[in-house]
Amino acid sequence: MAEQTAKKEPAKKKVLVADDDISILRLVEMMLSRHGLTVITARDGEEALQKAILEKPDAILLDIKMPKLDGLALCSKLKHTKDTANIPVGFLTAAKEVESYKQAQELGAILYVTKPFKPEKLIDAVGLLLSSRGQSPKL
Repeated sequence: MAEQTAKKEPAKKKVLVADDDISILRLVEMMLSRHGLTVITARDGEEALQKAILEKPDAILLDIKMPKLDGLALCSKLKHTKDTANIPVGFLTAAKEVESYKQAQELGAILYVTKPFKPEKLIDAVGLLLSSRGQSPKL
């Protein structure tokens, strides 16, 4: 009798999404899950930092305005923490000020998508984040 070798499915890519708006979190989670991604959610910056260190996602998508730790401060902590420094970070935010964009860029964020967003733009943005792991392209 011939042995069958079990084929291992490739591990799903994990994306951490942090936003204090539960409706945005659920919408983004649904969209990314439909594209075969595992989505980890957080409702504030401190929770997102803990989950990033514990889960080691393949990419992180942050809102800027969140309780406990805003997205810019969180991005800085992520980039200065050994276990998370190489995880690509992007922003999905309502903050349209040029200063926020510049700060995100200076902190090493790879992309900056403003709300409201088109679903295909978000999917493309997350694809860019996932493909940039280990690199540090600019916005």
